[in-house]
Amino acid sequence: MKLTIVPIDSSVSIDGVGFGGLDLSFMAPSVHAVQWYETHGEIEVKDPVTGRMIANEVITSIDAFQPAIDAWQAAKTAEEAAEAAAAAAAAAAALATANSRASTSL
Repeated sequence: MKLTIVPIDSSVSIDGVGFGGLDLSFMAPSVHAVQWYETHGEIEVKDPVTGRMIANEVITSIDAFQPAIDAWQAAKTAEEAAEAAAAAAAAAAALATANSRASTSL
């Protein structure tokens, strides 16, 4: 899994699929971004006062960032549910139109 977390943007991207507006309030104010590349990663650290980048810290686990992954999963599930509901509504509307045309032609 490739993971990118950008707290200032409230965004998380997993394998190229991103969502914004996520609650990342658990993240330390010194975290500019988190990058994870399958088996390793890094935290881009900034000075919380100036916003200047000051370091990159190597990480070997993403366990501390599970809340961000959970927020991403919740957003993905909500999007999929909305898409399914829209598809069902479109199918129902198409069926209603077809039934209306069929009864009119009788």
